[in-house]
Amino acid sequence: MKPGEVLFQVRVPGSSRETIALFSQATQDPNPIHIDDAFALRCGFAQVIQQGPMTTAHFARLLAEHCGPDQVRSLDLSFSAPVFPLEDLDLLATVEQVANGVALLALVAQKMDGTVTAKGQAQLALHPS
Repeated sequence: MKPGEVLFQVRVPGSSRETIALFSQATQDPNPIHIDDAFALRCGFAQVIQQGPMTTAHFARLLAEHCGPDQVRSLDLSFSAPVFPLEDLDLLATVEQVANGVALLALVAQKMDGTVTAKGQAQLALHPS
């Protein structure tokens, strides 16, 4: 790995309302913004929104698939825009730096209209222990 290298750029399909509701249940997330359109509307959204950790889970899966699960040391995302049911996301992981056996990756998730929904970083051990 070297700085500037794209580790992956992948489009993930949007999640259905049912999947979002199941994710809420599985993660014990009681926030009705993920399952109740009327509540989401009162919060300023046209419909329910996907949980941020669903995007994190996609990145975790892709990092494990591309590098092996033993190499992932950290994964941290900040969320900046809502993701609605069935909205596809483009996920990009780019190598920022490599030093002392660790690669630091920049992560970006964006909608098809270019709206960035999440940014963050991941650290990968280049030689898993």
